[in-house]
Amino acid sequence: MADILCDTRLKSEETPKVIILTHGDADGLVSAMIVKAFEELQNKNKTFLIMSSMDVTLEQTDKTFDYICKYTSLGSKDRVYILDRPIPSVEWLKMKYLAYTNVINIDHHLTNNPTIYKDECCCDDIYFYWDDKLSAAYLTLEWFKPLIEKGENYKKMYEKLEPLAEATSCWDIFTWKNLGNSPKELLLKKRALSINSAEKILGAGAFYNFITKKLNSKNYTEEVFDYFMLLDEAYNMKIDNLYDFAKRVISDFDYKGHKLGIIYGIDGDYQSIIGDKILDDKKLDYEIVAFLNVYGTVSFRSKNNIDVSEIAKKLGVLVGYSGGGHKHASGCRICDKDEMKKKMMEIFEHSMNKIKVL
Repeated sequence: MADILCDTRLKSEETPKVIILTHGDADGLVSAMIVKAFEELQNKNKTFLIMSSMDVTLEQTDKTFDYICKYTSLGSKDRVYILDRPIPSVEWLKMKYLAYTNVINIDHHLTNNPTIYKDECCCDDIYFYWDDKLSAAYLTLEWFKPLIEKGENYKKMYEKLEPLAEATSCWDIFTWKNLGNSPKELLLKKRALSINSAEKILGAGAFYNFITKKLNSKNYTEEVFDYFMLLDEAYNMKIDNLYDFAKRVISDFDYKGHKLGIIYGIDGDYQSIIGDKILDDKKLDYEIVAFLNVYGTVSFRSKNNIDVSEIAKKLGVLVGYSGGGHKHASGCRICDKDEMKKKMMEIFEHSMNKIKVL
């Protein structure tokens, strides 16, 4: 189940509800904060349920919306945002739980392009705001940009949040590596790296709470980035240790003539930066890195012109799950995490029973 970042539904049953399901990384968390900020400006009495998860498979998305719709009745005055992740499966949508609710999907992943839903009658009431050239955070900010014309308070909020959204657009390693050496780009790179450090060290909940509770500050940008930059040193020490570990445990696999490295034991929060270091290491000479995770998923990273979103999508379909993402950073589920948990429990109980008779 996804983590609950904010839940004020009990405050009132009469006022409009805003439901947000977002990706659990910095991009998704900033997106969720932006939505809440502007929705509250429109009506301060609105109630919110904000949930995040690093698992963006259709299975996880469907399960989360099962939970949301079981405990929350949604109507035409309510609004659902799905940020930086796919909408529920076509099969789930055909049950029509969201048929009378305004649903907005803001995303930038190649394999979540809205055109794949165009022929599905169940998606008529979903608004897609999609662009694979921008981050989810900046797309979310742009979604609310038309409100600037309606009042000074919206303009001030937009200007306050734009530096964070812009830096989050460069948060992905494939973006900040391409920044130049002008003073503006160097500052942007420094901020982007600090966002990465803060999100990894603080975790989703603390990261989201920090960027949200500081919204009333007059010096929002300075306070946020001053704190984030303090976390860089601790993060870099962690990365050095994980990189050494990755080089010790990596194993080779040939994929259509490309050298692929397989690693088990690196937490999902650190896979992008470790993957980049491995792909950059000429002595290792890998073109693709696959991170196997204890919760049943695999994450791919690649360089050159190798599109791992297609690999992830095909692998997910092959084993009965979903997959996809970006050209150089994608993932999929390859086994059910509940089955893995059950197997571990069986081994533990069986072994403990043997200990009893020794």
